[in-house]
Amino acid sequence: MDLLPGQNTVISASQIEVRLSYTQKTTFRSDLDASAFLLRENDKTHADEDMLFFNNNSNANKSVTMRSEQGDTFFAVNLSTLPSSVSKIALTVVIDGPDTLDGLDQLKMTVDGHTFNVPLQGRSEKALIVAHIYRHNGQFKIRAVGQGFDGGLHPLALHFGVDVASPEPAPSAAPVPASNTTVSLEKKLAKAPALVSLAKPIRVSLEKHRLSDVKAQVAFVLDASGSMTAQFKKGNVQKVLERIAALAVQFDDDGSMPVWGFAEKHKRYEDVTLDNLDGYIERVQKNGKKGMWEILPGLGGTNNEPPVLADIIREFRNSTLPVYVVFITDGGINKTREIKEKIVESSGCPIFFKFVGLGGNNYGILEKLDNLSGRPVDNTHFFPIDNYERLSDEYLYDQLLVEFREWLDAARREGICR
Repeated sequence: MDLLPGQNTVISASQIEVRLSYTQKTTFRSDLDASAFLLRENDKTHADEDMLFFNNNSNANKSVTMRSEQGDTFFAVNLSTLPSSVSKIALTVVIDGPDTLDGLDQLKMTVDGHTFNVPLQGRSEKALIVAHIYRHNGQFKIRAVGQGFDGGLHPLALHFGVDVASPEPAPSAAPVPASNTTVSLEKKLAKAPALVSLAKPIRVSLEKHRLSDVKAQVAFVLDASGSMTAQFKKGNVQKVLERIAALAVQFDDDGSMPVWGFAEKHKRYEDVTLDNLDGYIERVQKNGKKGMWEILPGLGGTNNEPPVLADIIREFRNSTLPVYVVFITDGGINKTREIKEKIVESSGCPIFFKFVGLGGNNYGILEKLDNLSGRPVDNTHFFPIDNYERLSDEYLYDQLLVEFREWLDAARREGICR
């Protein structure tokens, strides 16, 4: 089976060998080094020893070992003895020298009868996450990733919590000017001064996920069923909206973000802009007479996701831009068959759904979308936020952008996105 970026498959064996192999163009004058990072639930290493490379080729209990030959690196992984504290293994490569990924003819991962050929054409990065081996619902899976980092080993290691020495700049080197993305976003956010501090974590996450130059329509969908009452009262819904709006300013030049609310019924509200963002959620709550179990007037108090999904598909089916939809819910998902049907239908459209669990439970099918078949590309990703008050903006934006680049690349190859 040939894997595409973002695609995953179940690992059936308890002991596997992952082979990373590469061939280089005749002009390639650098070294390529592979490594593995053993990660905890926060996607960080616990100690520097959790980074495996040529000078540290195994973890403490030898459940992960590596060896390299000319053009190949082999990772032997015993999943049955892998420490329970390790939730994910990131397999990576770094180019040491003047070249970038575009200088390779091929970079391929082979494991358990599956292959992943990393897209390389035009790639200017010097470091790459090739794949993730991760725990999911009591079993192990492997996901083809292909996420690059411009600065090589240093930003890659920092991304996983390993402190490595940053190379000293040459004494005569001129200062590097701030990127256009930073200046542009900070200027845009100046209309909402409370959001200016978000520019830095947004920029860092965009660079990590190769999304700095991507333009997309952003939409926000809000669960307003009765069980969300506490999240509204705490102000968490408004805070999440503000952070998505700041991201939308970067992705979408028109400065507005469509918003839907749903419970038993659904409604599209006034587009969010930086001009009306302050107090937006409170205003829509007060715009009409609410029933006893209603959070937003006229929507009822129970979950009914399929109609709002259908409305979003109608709205964006023929979009000329890729569409990034953030869908907030606290769970209580029960219309499994209808939701599956709408997600499969949406997968042929330029629509990516980022489902975010906000302090809830029983997320149902949203936690199992990795296994949803019948789609030309995987156009969904889910992550839960158990306690919003303890969440950093850096972690939030990192999770918000996971898999969007991989979907976009796959959707373009399939002709779904331009």
